[in-house]
Amino acid sequence: MFGGFYLLVIAIGFLFSLFPLRRIQGVESTAQNCIISILFLALLLEGLGDYTASRGINNSLLYNFGWVYLESLLLIYYLIQLEIDWGFKRKIIWASLGVLIWGMVNSLFFQPIDTVFQYFTFLPFALLIIFLVLRFLIQLIQMKTYADRDLIQLPHFWISWAILLFYMEAILLFGTYQFHPVFVLDNLHLLFTINQVVAGLMYLVFGLAFMLPWLNRKRVTFIE
Repeated sequence: MFGGFYLLVIAIGFLFSLFPLRRIQGVESTAQNCIISILFLALLLEGLGDYTASRGINNSLLYNFGWVYLESLLLIYYLIQLEIDWGFKRKIIWASLGVLIWGMVNSLFFQPIDTVFQYFTFLPFALLIIFLVLRFLIQLIQMKTYADRDLIQLPHFWISWAILLFYMEAILLFGTYQFHPVFVLDNLHLLFTINQVVAGLMYLVFGLAFMLPWLNRKRVTFIE
């Protein structure tokens, strides 16, 4: 039952993300297009995941390819758009390629991509994403980027916090499942409900965040 609500939340986030699309240009447009792509991917992935799980089909390949690899790379690409140092952008690309190569090694020798969840590929991707989010938030605090913008009205501020919350929770949950599976299996419903709540919140923030500047302009216009 909650799975259906989870899909609905993602769908709402996706629809909201489309609303202010034509009002954003340049780097902001690229960043928003990336978020829209992530939301569409999440909606497709979770829909197929529900379908395969209900029929007892092993969907490890689906989640490994769609979530561990594709969504991680889209998030990294989004965070690259927020990076102000061109030299560091190249380092991010090389780091991502390194994780991809490690993922191939992991698939061949340790965690087959089509049978088990690739935690040892997910972990370096997640740590890289968390590092980039923290770097961006620190730059915001130090006013090295978006110094002329109100943080409350800045979509990337809220999106970054949502990403940080979800990936910290995901590392803990899937790490526990990797090393202490009995505990997770004994509390499966509760733990994965929490995971869906945090993920749903992240995707909803993705959809609503880019509406903040537009809503603020509407409010100011109304007051004037």
